[in-house]
Amino acid sequence: MKNNISKKPRFYISIFLVLFFLFFASQVPYSHDDWQWGSSLKWDLMINGFANYNGRYLGNLFEILITRSVLAKNIIMAIGMISVIGVVYKFATREVKSKDKTAIFLLVAILCLALPRELFRQTYSWIAAFINFIPPVILIVLYLLVVQYIFDEKVEGIVKPKESVWMILLMIPLGISTQLFSEHTTVYTVALAAFIVFYSFVKYKKLSPLQVVYLVSTIIGALIMFSNGAYSNAANNTDGYKEISYSIMSIVDLYVSQMSDTLFLNNWLLNTVLIVICLIILLCKINNNRDRVNMFVANLQMFILSTYMVYGLCYKVYPAWNIFSNPQKTDYFNALFSLVFFVCVLSVILIYIEEFGLKMKIFMVYGSAFAVAMPLIVANPIGPRCFFASYIFMAIAVIQLLIYLLNSTEFEFSFITPILGGSLVMLCVFYASIFIDIGAAEKARVETINNAVANGEKSISMYKLPYPNYYWTTIPPDEHWASFFKEFYDIPQDVELHFIDLNY
Repeated sequence: MKNNISKKPRFYISIFLVLFFLFFASQVPYSHDDWQWGSSLKWDLMINGFANYNGRYLGNLFEILITRSVLAKNIIMAIGMISVIGVVYKFATREVKSKDKTAIFLLVAILCLALPRELFRQTYSWIAAFINFIPPVILIVLYLLVVQYIFDEKVEGIVKPKESVWMILLMIPLGISTQLFSEHTTVYTVALAAFIVFYSFVKYKKLSPLQVVYLVSTIIGALIMFSNGAYSNAANNTDGYKEISYSIMSIVDLYVSQMSDTLFLNNWLLNTVLIVICLIILLCKINNNRDRVNMFVANLQMFILSTYMVYGLCYKVYPAWNIFSNPQKTDYFNALFSLVFFVCVLSVILIYIEEFGLKMKIFMVYGSAFAVAMPLIVANPIGPRCFFASYIFMAIAVIQLLIYLLNSTEFEFSFITPILGGSLVMLCVFYASIFIDIGAAEKARVETINNAVANGEKSISMYKLPYPNYYWTTIPPDEHWASFFKEFYDIPQDVELHFIDLNY
């Protein structure tokens, strides 16, 4: 057994992760939107083709399924979480050395699990958000896996891999289905598909049928999504929930107040790893080239990267801290500083990665973290869940830069495999210890409800669930949502609900 583990470590790590994800999914409680999706109202909405609701047709169908089957919820969430790690690892590690693969796999798993808390509670532990914001990311990276050969170095007589008819035909369901989950990823995917076609045409001097079919499919999928009447209502501000505004002031205000920190500053762990890698790359490069201009540029880059890293750590330690006495000025400073940091990282990629194909690959991926979020600047409201795709693109860029660094140096990254393994186990223990209490409290709540309903009680008192910062709201905020809560848990509508604080 020991020999098998040493020969196939990533396989056994994957088995461990799948089992953990199944356990985790089984403990995640239904909340807020899930109650509504489990109601007869949403069933009727499905019968009517989700008319004037939204164009997230696949996300809506999956949500209806998993709110009616706990088993389906557990399986789909577990598959989704392991798939995120799988596609990120496969795409980011094309250039990795064999001896570093296990350590890199562990780091990918850690980065994909160590999300900022607000992003975590609005994706992995909010079922309605999980089903709309995680599948499109998996499908996008899956397509990038198919076409990543275009970033290989161009050599004499280079030829593209043969595109089979079946592979080309598979691009139709892949392209269309990717577009039916969330609006901003839908817009981004069309732009990405167009970029891939253009880049490949410039490189190979001919069009790829596979890439063209995928592009057309993404356009068809986008048309299907945005043909829903909800978006014209949002544009006219008659939707009642979502608003679309093209005002410059509203765009700037929305970016500063709702987007910037979630997109950049809150990702303190990911940023720290990224910055350390970039600083090492810079130190290695300037050691070999001490030209005055190069030294000035490198020193400026190191200053920006190091100050942003420390600023981000201070912000994490004390989130209420304002660098200016006026909080609004602090918000604008954070937004501007984050953009400077983003541009600085792009400059490191463009200046110091020698291989053109790898340079363009990392540039595209890190740039995508910003690009996929840009459609959000005209939409209101938005939440941290909308930035899951951006986080994953940043994580891929981190891994690719690390692999570039490892391939350029003699550092034995495999030596830290035990450290990364221990860190992953501890991270899983941390989440397990939290969600085992949440799951137990949810089961006790359901039992309390069932007993009260069976006894014909007209008032039900139940405890609030513990650790509320790690999942979406499980307490109805008003009578409107209370009606869905009651229907979801088979409680008569005339019964009063009371939620009691936990006393430890």
